[in-house]
Amino acid sequence: MKIFATPTKRQSVIECLVLLVVALVLRVWYVGKTDLGGDESFSLYMALQTVPDLVRMLCQGDNPPLWELLLHFWVRVFGISEVAIRSLSVVFSVLTVVPLYLAGEKYIHRWTGIAASLLYCFSTFSIYMAHECRVYSLIGFCTASSILLFLSIVHHPKTYKIILLTLVNLMLMYGHYLSVWIIVMEFLIALGVKPVRQKIWKPYLIHAAALILLFAPMFPVLFTRFFDSGVNGTWIAKTTSPEALYDFLWRMCNVPVTTVLAIGILAASFVMLIINVVRKQFSFGAVSILSLLWMVPLLASFVLSYFTGFFLDRYFYFLFPVFYLSLMAYCLYLFPKRKVWGLSLMTVFVVVMALSCSPDSSTKRFSGWHSEIRPIVNQLVEAKEKENALVILPECFDKQFTYYLDEHHEAFLTQSQPTNYYVFHDYLCQAGYYYDYNYAEADLNRYSEVIFPYHKMMPIEGLKAYLENAGFHLESEVDANPYCVCRFTR
Repeated sequence: MKIFATPTKRQSVIECLVLLVVALVLRVWYVGKTDLGGDESFSLYMALQTVPDLVRMLCQGDNPPLWELLLHFWVRVFGISEVAIRSLSVVFSVLTVVPLYLAGEKYIHRWTGIAASLLYCFSTFSIYMAHECRVYSLIGFCTASSILLFLSIVHHPKTYKIILLTLVNLMLMYGHYLSVWIIVMEFLIALGVKPVRQKIWKPYLIHAAALILLFAPMFPVLFTRFFDSGVNGTWIAKTTSPEALYDFLWRMCNVPVTTVLAIGILAASFVMLIINVVRKQFSFGAVSILSLLWMVPLLASFVLSYFTGFFLDRYFYFLFPVFYLSLMAYCLYLFPKRKVWGLSLMTVFVVVMALSCSPDSSTKRFSGWHSEIRPIVNQLVEAKEKENALVILPECFDKQFTYYLDEHHEAFLTQSQPTNYYVFHDYLCQAGYYYDYNYAEADLNRYSEVIFPYHKMMPIEGLKAYLENAGFHLESEVDANPYCVCRFTR
């Protein structure tokens, strides 16, 4: 049938351009609607440092410096409005379509590339990541590019491909520590699977050696962070139920109906695999590589998350492109002699994903979703104008509050040197606001009203008890998820 014919180069370019337009429209539609999130304000703060300070500060913590380095130069051209800083995420999110489409079109099937790209375009969570000024869209793009290059090297090893793969994988490593899963899996496939090893083991060892050498400065930090997280845990709760795995698949599939359909496709593909192995009809190819690249990291991380908490949807966003490619490849795999049936299954999945897509990120309730900060800031500013009102802020609220309190963002743009991490604390304390670490310094006898917001994940019970002992009682507690705004009066 003509629909299954190999596309010409012109057709491939047109298809890719159409997919780019679809991805762009869905991602720019509501990009500036939500208020700046706490993690976004952290990235913005880091991006406004000098390059040496930025690298020094980030290399001491949980975040490799690549994203903030890119943002550092981006904001100097486009400014620091919500749309400006998020546009960098939009760019990488949209560009992810290109390697995703090409990987499917070249190494599986034309319609696999188209369908997988459409799933990505209509993925509600992917759109959310495009509206988040954080590293995740960049990591999604690098993962899709790494997959494309790895498959290309397996089929036709070339020196320039090895160089490109080294650059892309280096970006993965300097972008997010958990994305090292992709590199580890590629390494295991390249040297552990005989048909692949016979083709590429020599150039791949050179690639691996180059990665180790270029990432060597970060190995002590990587080891420390992984060891510390494994022993002491993280702010994320440990997994306690298989439901967490279902929830992750739900993130990938928008709604329960597509999630259940995806699970059905996965189960049927596994049964088909067993049958083919028994019949000795199994051959290790692109679909097998893709399956290993997303299944092993996901399942291994899920099991490990029972021992230490780190299984968070956005942390594993880099698996989304691989999952979409694999899922659409399985549709054809299930019907080797009736491709029309496989195409029909793909179409059903894409249509449901399109109908369930929510490009308005203000409606999303994923981890780290953006609350409405401006109304809270306005409420606190109004309270602060009263002589008898004391406003106390949580320490984690400093950058968000300052961003919307300071209309021209002067506190961000004119940070003191050398770098002062508490510049926003100082700015707000000078304006008369107190923090949850120095509220005891306030003369409560001057006030008859105390107002403070707190994050639901970090309640400040000590402050409540302190106020009650000082003769205050809780007058109201307004839910502004994920924050609550409390008002105490005498």
